[in-house]
Amino acid sequence: MAAAGMFAAGAVVPSLRGRGTLVGPLTTQRVIPRPNVLLHPFAQRRMGPAPPRASSASGAGSLGAAGAPQPEKKTGFLSMFSPFTDPEANKRLIALCTAQMLCSVATLIHDTYLPVYLSEVLHLSNSKIGNLQAVAQFLSKASGSVSGTAADLLTPARMVIFGTLLTTINKPMFAASGAVYAGFGASACLYWITFGKIFDRVSKGIREAPSKALIGELAAASGDSPAAAFSLRQSMATFGALVGAASAAAAYKLSGQNYVATFALAALPATLALVLVSAAFRGVVVGPARDAAGPRADATAAASAGDGPRLGLVGKARALLGAFQPAYWQALAVVGILYFARFDASFVTLRAKTVMDRASLPALTSIMMVTQAALATPAGLRAKRSVAARNAVVVLGIFALIGANAAFALLPSTPGMMLGALLIGVHMAMTHGVTIGMLSTYIPSATIPGLGKVAGTAWSFTDMLLGVVLAYSNSLAGRLADISTQRGMGNVGCFYGGATACVLAIAALLLFSTFGSLGREDLVPSKPKRA
Repeated sequence: MAAAGMFAAGAVVPSLRGRGTLVGPLTTQRVIPRPNVLLHPFAQRRMGPAPPRASSASGAGSLGAAGAPQPEKKTGFLSMFSPFTDPEANKRLIALCTAQMLCSVATLIHDTYLPVYLSEVLHLSNSKIGNLQAVAQFLSKASGSVSGTAADLLTPARMVIFGTLLTTINKPMFAASGAVYAGFGASACLYWITFGKIFDRVSKGIREAPSKALIGELAAASGDSPAAAFSLRQSMATFGALVGAASAAAAYKLSGQNYVATFALAALPATLALVLVSAAFRGVVVGPARDAAGPRADATAAASAGDGPRLGLVGKARALLGAFQPAYWQALAVVGILYFARFDASFVTLRAKTVMDRASLPALTSIMMVTQAALATPAGLRAKRSVAARNAVVVLGIFALIGANAAFALLPSTPGMMLGALLIGVHMAMTHGVTIGMLSTYIPSATIPGLGKVAGTAWSFTDMLLGVVLAYSNSLAGRLADISTQRGMGNVGCFYGGATACVLAIAALLLFSTFGSLGREDLVPSKPKRA
């Protein structure tokens, strides 16, 4: 991925590895980064402090190049909601994450009781319900692969707003199922619910890749690592799922166990999400197609538009693959190996039901989600400090998953299952948002000659590959569980396989950090000069 375009007021002219000359409109400054430490950020203390940055030519001290005061850095709890140094980028990120959270609330309000509704009211078998979920998930991935490319043409912000609009339109469909059932019968209601569920997943898929591309744009414009931003998004989405499930339970009880009334509540948070994201990115919608990162990014894109020869289909494919720097492929390899250990939570449920009371099984999901919501943002803030800190957080998170697999396989008891669920929550908090941020760092946010913006397409490509890996990992986990069951060991084979994948992922990260590009600080966006 080209590093160009990640600096708003200047560009890096490469010289030696790890060094460059920052050439801006007002200053020319030699930047010498701190020594690169691969996995242990605390080792930097023994090497002494980083070289002091040269002050601006105007001698403004804490002021920017044009004399504007730098934003005050937030500390403590507020720093969790300010992953970027650019206040405008933070505002838009918070709006985007809050909209994602509200969409999660809306989805869990109807999804909490939808399987029960399908089973008890429409009398669907478990296999048919599973097939419906599978089709919906597949179409969600398929729509995501298209929306990423559309985001590069129409801007990610517009696609996010469009996907949120579809989600808002979709939610009342579940509440209308009661009227469809009363007027046309169970069969018509089943088709209605099926269409509504597929529509819901497709709208989510349309939002997903553009949302990631949009966060990457904001991070590049602000000159910050996207790890903390993706972790904040993860925390808020998980919190939204908890609120949605709790709201569904409360609405179901207060309405006298009325499914339709419970489903109707989902329309409210979805509408709020649409209003919020539309207001935050209003200029992108009413104006010409522009970069959501701001006017400086717009100028950069305009200057690069139309550069390079016109390319055919094969040429465009080669240019797209050539835009990915080696660090992207190395990060994708690490995350891909890790995804072999991230099989579906149903394998945890199948293991847990053999050693604990079935009425206590939902507690495992609650433990996972609460832990993930509480720890994801702090982990992301730690990871954004440096490449070394990011790699350390990921390694520790993978070790947590090794511990979870060991607990599920070797501690067949209720405390063992709860310990495993807790460690899974720790793992997801420390790795999910951080690994997405790691991939985003190496996905080009600048305009590629002959292609234009490719961040959305790149995310579609990335999600498609990881989706294939995740699908195969579930198939492999099922085979391993069956093999261990046939040998009288119980359904623990998937956990041994998961632990093995974790060890391989750690080895790959260490290898690429030491001999590859995943330990290089100079590949991470730097803070742009303020004009």
